[in-house]
Amino acid sequence: MIAGRLILGEARDVLAAQPENSIDVIYIDPPFATGRRQRGRSGQYDDRTPLGDFLPWLGERLALARRALAPTGSLLVHLDYRAVHHVRVELDRLFGARGLVNEIVWAYSVGGKSPRAFGRKHDTILWYAKSPRYRFFPDAVRVPRRPGSHMRVTLDDAGAAVQEKTDRKTGRVYRYPVHAGKVPEDVWTDIETLNRSDRERTGWPSQKPERLLTRLLAATCPPGGLVCDVFAGSGTTAVVAQRLGMRFLVADLSPDAVRIARARIAAAAPAGSPELVVMTAQAMRAGARTL
Repeated sequence: MIAGRLILGEARDVLAAQPENSIDVIYIDPPFATGRRQRGRSGQYDDRTPLGDFLPWLGERLALARRALAPTGSLLVHLDYRAVHHVRVELDRLFGARGLVNEIVWAYSVGGKSPRAFGRKHDTILWYAKSPRYRFFPDAVRVPRRPGSHMRVTLDDAGAAVQEKTDRKTGRVYRYPVHAGKVPEDVWTDIETLNRSDRERTGWPSQKPERLLTRLLAATCPPGGLVCDVFAGSGTTAVVAQRLGMRFLVADLSPDAVRIARARIAAAAPAGSPELVVMTAQAMRAGARTL
């Protein structure tokens, strides 16, 4: 079994080459239509496509992503304020409005502030499911409950500490083990974006933190499932999937991104891991290792 593939190629070509109904989770962090060339010390990519051209370009790739998703699969689309509302309309068209599982707000504090507006300090991740049979693993992503919670701590019949809450309307009592924590809501403020001195930094612009991908993948992909990211950048999705025991297919059009991701995946691979398969999109069907 091939545990991981890294492809040098365009997102459309990679998605079109995948069998229908074959991928458990697709996460994409495409360009944001910022109107700028995004630069880092290790690479760059062009994000100057006007919004009017960006939306049909991305829409074509979203349709291919839906086709490749398994019936129980999920699509996670990571954007910011510039295009997210337009893209949600397109995703409603492709998946149906009921296909939206969550609009996840990822809020952070690192970055510049504006003298003329409130600081823009969040991204949005749109989670769409191909069918009502999508997978969700809430126990895999529980977080500690905040001190001072309105839930009181008591002991259960076995003497273990539990937090207790009574529903005021029904009188029903809910008890949760203290150690289990809670399932996060749809606004995430406990994961910070990467700063300049962070050890995860690769020098690729717009790199996302591993903690963010860990929560997303652990919550939506079954153990051993297949994760796909066709705007892979520095390879964060692959590194996290590998750590979680999932198979991955990641791709990027930039040779610099593929070079960075290849080294990073290899450095993070557990001992005895299957060899990473690296190829071009054109060679994918034949399975030839060309890089």
